[in-house]
Amino acid sequence: MDQIACSECGELHTLDEVELVFRRPDAIVALSDAEREARCRESDDLCAIWGDSDDGHRYFVRGLLPLTVIGHPLDYCLGVWMEVRRDVFDRIYALWDSDSQLDEPPLDGLLANEIPTRPGSLGLHGKIHLTGPDTRPEFMVAETAAALFADQRDGISAHQAAAFVRSLDRRNA
Repeated sequence: MDQIACSECGELHTLDEVELVFRRPDAIVALSDAEREARCRESDDLCAIWGDSDDGHRYFVRGLLPLTVIGHPLDYCLGVWMEVRRDVFDRIYALWDSDSQLDEPPLDGLLANEIPTRPGSLGLHGKIHLTGPDTRPEFMVAETAAALFADQRDGISAHQAAAFVRSLDRRNA
């Protein structure tokens, strides 16, 4: 397993040690078991919460938010969810198994997970890039004042990557 020497603490961190993955959007995790069973349709890639009307439905897609780890050749990706409008959800669903999704322009979404060590990340505007039928979409933060935008632009240290997983609320793991 590749190890990354941390420029801040001097310790070695393995890539599997620093992986942060959210299994579901925060809105679904917040529901009781009974509400979740009655109102949600979920898979490991797409989820929906049914509301009282069509306007009350919420739609989510899972993807990867890539971050360069400074001094390491491999990107570190946060496994997160974006909330999307119904038309965006329908478009992603229609293209899910198609090679033509690579020609799709970026789609809009809102980050659907609060990232540990990045307060205020829930609800950040982002862009969804479809990457092919065998890979998860790639997410880019679009709000230039956000810490995650700077992380994507400038990269993070191995120590920062390890901090993501150490601070994860295990109920969503």
